[in-house]
Amino acid sequence: MLHPALTDAGIRGIVFDKDGTLIRFEETWTPAFWASAQRLAEQLGRPKLAERMMVAGGWCPETRRILPGTELASGTTDAVARLWRAVAPDLPDDETLIPWLDDVWHGEAMANLTPIDPLPALFAGLRADRLHCGLATNDSETGARDTAARLGIAPHLSFTVGYDSGHGAKPAPGMILAAQAAWGLAPAQTAMVGDSPADLAAGRAAGCGLVIGVLSGASGREVLETLADLVLEDVHRLRV
Repeated sequence: MLHPALTDAGIRGIVFDKDGTLIRFEETWTPAFWASAQRLAEQLGRPKLAERMMVAGGWCPETRRILPGTELASGTTDAVARLWRAVAPDLPDDETLIPWLDDVWHGEAMANLTPIDPLPALFAGLRADRLHCGLATNDSETGARDTAARLGIAPHLSFTVGYDSGHGAKPAPGMILAAQAAWGLAPAQTAMVGDSPADLAAGRAAGCGLVIGVLSGASGREVLETLADLVLEDVHRLRV
């Protein structure tokens, strides 16, 4: 059965973030970021540069975690590339660095992919409830589609986009507006579910009838409660 908030709001479509929402962010992505930073630092002959790059992107040495709201937590590849080049101006240009980062991150993330518990049953239930389901991530579209396939939820998704799909990146609303258009739904009939301020801001800007934060990612309740209509422990609480 759907969470009462969804039925009360008349929601007919849900757009999901990926990292921290459907998969465990730290277990999946932190090794990928470190692997790329270390390889770049080694290529430049300055091994200690890796930690400086990670800190610039949002990794906290004290907690040894990536901080919420930072570029590593919810930014796009091009944004991280700009930050890292500010630390190391001799890094390759965007034309070389961005696809290289996407490739390394994709391989490492797939190797460490850790779902928020098994997801196929949840998505099958949402589809049985006659809900459209979509995936909108600041990762690449290739990363989104490969992750959905590995998680076993691809058959339940009718909309999948990444930062490079032509709709912009969160917190801008383009991805969610595109999902609404693809489904033929009014904005108020859709919900956005995510773990970061960027996800929730995108949902709000797209006019979603419900903006839902989940505590399975980098952001705590104190951050999400100021931005969301509803905060849940994880996506599995969408059905009760």
